[in-house]
Amino acid sequence: MAGLMLATAAASCSDDWLTLTDPNQETSDTFWQTEEQFQQGLYAGYATLRRPGVFSRWFHILMVLRGDEGYSTSPNMEFQAVANFKMSSYTYESNESVNLPWKEVSQMIYYVNQVVDNVNDHGYSVMSKETADGILGQAYFLRGLGFWYMAGTYGKYPRQVSSISDGEIIGQEALWKQALADFDAASKILPEKWPASEAGRPTCGGALGMMARCNMQIAGICKRPWENRSGEARQWWEAAKKNMDEIFKLGIYDLVNNWLDNFTESNENNVESLVEINFKNGLVDGKEVGMQRPKFLGLYLSSGEGAWDDGSARGWMLQEFDKERDKDGNPDMRKRYTLTWVDPTDNTNYYGKTLAEWGSAIGGDNGPKECYWRKYTSVDTDNLPEDYSSGTNFRLLRLADVYLMYAEVINELDGNRADAVEYMNKVRRRVNMPELKATQFNDYESIKEQLRHDRLVELCGECTRWNDLDRWGDIHTQEGVNKIAERDPDFLTYKVGQTHLYAIPEHEISLFPGLTQHPGY
Repeated sequence: MAGLMLATAAASCSDDWLTLTDPNQETSDTFWQTEEQFQQGLYAGYATLRRPGVFSRWFHILMVLRGDEGYSTSPNMEFQAVANFKMSSYTYESNESVNLPWKEVSQMIYYVNQVVDNVNDHGYSVMSKETADGILGQAYFLRGLGFWYMAGTYGKYPRQVSSISDGEIIGQEALWKQALADFDAASKILPEKWPASEAGRPTCGGALGMMARCNMQIAGICKRPWENRSGEARQWWEAAKKNMDEIFKLGIYDLVNNWLDNFTESNENNVESLVEINFKNGLVDGKEVGMQRPKFLGLYLSSGEGAWDDGSARGWMLQEFDKERDKDGNPDMRKRYTLTWVDPTDNTNYYGKTLAEWGSAIGGDNGPKECYWRKYTSVDTDNLPEDYSSGTNFRLLRLADVYLMYAEVINELDGNRADAVEYMNKVRRRVNMPELKATQFNDYESIKEQLRHDRLVELCGECTRWNDLDRWGDIHTQEGVNKIAERDPDFLTYKVGQTHLYAIPEHEISLFPGLTQHPGY
């Protein structure tokens, strides 16, 4: 007791104790001092990628359901609101699809901004240049990924490039450009490859691929009817082509022999993958680190083994796959592994039974739908009942996509269209589809129309379609929207010039001066 009283008396003689630092508590002054601490800061950014608001769940819902590939009859109205564009203000605060992506991508940007700030401030004095470059390059890449996500979803966000200030509010084009700048910075200092034990970390090639994507979306913005600056698009197409030329020069990417290897756990981080989000089945430190997508997008069985089918696949895609047969006269093999539909000839084992054996369990009381998602489900991995923690990695960008992007860019630049056809054929050959003849595709419209088909059947359900429709301008004219609505009735409620941007969380608007809600919400 006497000792405690003495300590109290001593402290009362001075206010210095108010500024004493707890030696057991890390602060910004004591933390960023070792390579291990910088790696820990980077890991905080990586951890957000596996969260529901980022690449575990809502990215898939937003990118698939807003496009013409998907729709929702979910009892959870949040999913329906994403698909049918009927978002009312009273749902903003309670809707996970509105709030979680903003919240969790913002966290990622904040975490990696701390890494960027501290590496640039003193990181090169406490680590080797190679190590500091690697950490800084990854941080730039992750920040670019955050701005890329925000650009394609909300289209308005603070330019947060510092951990101590918010930055000004910028619109969709500026967000694409900020993402582009970060990917560019990353591409200059990231390695071409990581050791096998570090597979999944971003690379120079991945950064170049994301740069190409950004450049192409900016070109698309230039061509929007209300922009009146279509002539500016060319510089962005040229920049995208340069990005992809640099990828090809690396000489380290190729298409995997088995197309299905892009969607299972059997051959992850393979030679085709440029950007991949790593997931793991089960729990780590009590937290789910798997991908939740398969539980929300897949075959519904009333007995519970399948998915919830909160996001369904549009039936028109079955007909799109049927437009072409392979060289042997068989259906396009990608159809069977992308979609599931009730087919008497399908003897696939779905969670322990064939579709015929599941019978009335398919679709429950409402009966079977025209088709369901199969890509990324466990059917082609371990065939166990779907849960919220799939171990299958999400391939955010793969070489087949780059090949088709390259064909599109050549076409937009009025380049050698025979080259464009060859890059399309590279993708088709793997799945035994007939070769396209350059003589039949020697003008802009014929290439563009074939690309619409080839991108759909190759990349269906891989979260590329929404940005395709945006870049092509299909969702920016009433004529284009009316045409989409013929195959996707949800577009009957789409508002040109408004609904291409997603609702901003209301509570965020009060936090950032200058941040306003988009018109129509």
